[in-house]
Parts: sequence; C-alpha cells; structure tokens
Amino acid sequence: MFGLAWDYFVTPEHFEIRVFCFLPVYRLKLNNVVAVHPIDGMFNLAAIGKLGGHPWNTVSLGNRWKRRWILLEKRSWPRFLAITPKHPSDFAQLLGSSISN
Repeated sequence: MFGLAWDYFVTPEHFEIRVFCFLPVYRLKLNNVVAVHPIDGMFNLAAIGKLGGHPWNTVSLGNRWKRRWILLEKRSWPRFLAITPKHPSDFAQLLGSSISN
C-alpha cells in the first residue's frame, strides 16, 4: 500500500494507523510506547541492531520510500514498529512530547 491508503496519527491517548484517514486498523496506547527513534534508511541494520531490534521483533509498516524512518519502541512484542510518516522529524517530536506527558 502507498501513502494514500493508510497513514499514521497521534491522538491524546493513542498512536493509530488508519486506512483512508478515518478507519483505525491498529491502535497503541501512548503509555505502552517506550521511546521514539528516528533512523536513516530502511536497511540501516547497524542502527536497528544498536537499539536491540532484530527481524523477529521489528515490524515494518512503511508505506513511503523515505530516507528517514521512525522506530517506535514499545513494551510488548513485537518490540519495534518501523514507520514512515509524511514529515518524520515533526512526527517524532509530536510523538515524543506525547509520551513524555
């Protein structure tokens, strides 16, 4: 799927993946998000390995060909979600400030 089919949203209590911008298909409570890690490149295995990510505990939900990816580190398995929001640095800052509150 491409960026038109699904996108990522931050609500006051959840991180959501929505299809066609209104139908939530995945919801993660913000208190279950441990950290937000911006990384460069889809196959940046050195950065993912340094954080403790492996192919068996990282789910890639990227829908854009972007250079910057965001790794959401969560409390449950799979430990990491790799996403590609439209504006990665702004999204990481928004999500980081939401989980710190």
